[in-house]
Amino acid sequence: MLLSLQKFDPVQSPNQGLELDTSSLPDLIFIHGTGSAGEMWQGQVRFFTNHGYRCYVVDLRGHGLSHEPEEPTDLDVHISDVLETLENSDIKFPAAFVGHSLGAIISVTLAEQRPELFAAVLAAGLPGRVLKPVSYVFKLFMLYMYDYIKRSNVHKNWAWRPRTLIDTNRHALDQIVLNFEAVDFVGRAPQLACTLHLAAGRFDPVAPCHYAVKIHKQVPNSTLKVFSLGGHNFMDTFPESFNQWILDGLR
Repeated sequence: MLLSLQKFDPVQSPNQGLELDTSSLPDLIFIHGTGSAGEMWQGQVRFFTNHGYRCYVVDLRGHGLSHEPEEPTDLDVHISDVLETLENSDIKFPAAFVGHSLGAIISVTLAEQRPELFAAVLAAGLPGRVLKPVSYVFKLFMLYMYDYIKRSNVHKNWAWRPRTLIDTNRHALDQIVLNFEAVDFVGRAPQLACTLHLAAGRFDPVAPCHYAVKIHKQVPNSTLKVFSLGGHNFMDTFPESFNQWILDGLR
């Protein structure tokens, strides 16, 4: 299935102080997480297009601008969607993939399957394992709260992230709850040909920091940055540091 893919071209010449060879800059592909949308990457798109990069922003099925066909949807289906979408684009490969949460899971798994597409993986808030309490709480939320909130429209006045979660298609969220409990990058470390750059929030309840530390120790060609006061969405609270982390990885 073709997904919504937005392309953003560079808006000005790169800052010469960065000493980057702009002719060899990789394209950047951004993939959001569960209950989010490509809109989350606005700050990154502004930053990197100002520094000479082409940016491509994906909306997963049922999220953002992408259609939800209401089919059984597991990790393989999401990867197939992303592949079909990228192969019907003008992206220059190998490219650098920046993924958050579910987007990080997709990016890492796809890098194992199609290494020729990847210059680097920058995985933010990668769930090393899906914690049972987190899955249980999300199931309860979908069972008892989601429909009530959506019908009441009270979420329309909320901040962007919780509002976008409620606006996300129910089927898309239900399928993630059903099909992603078996994710485990701790028991079986990713086997990647490119560099894996990990970023974790010290106080992330969804993707605990200690799992990122374990993955980093098991993957030889990897780096790790810990946002000391970060939760799961540390790119929102520390945008400048997050952009610098990506930039360091691209170097």
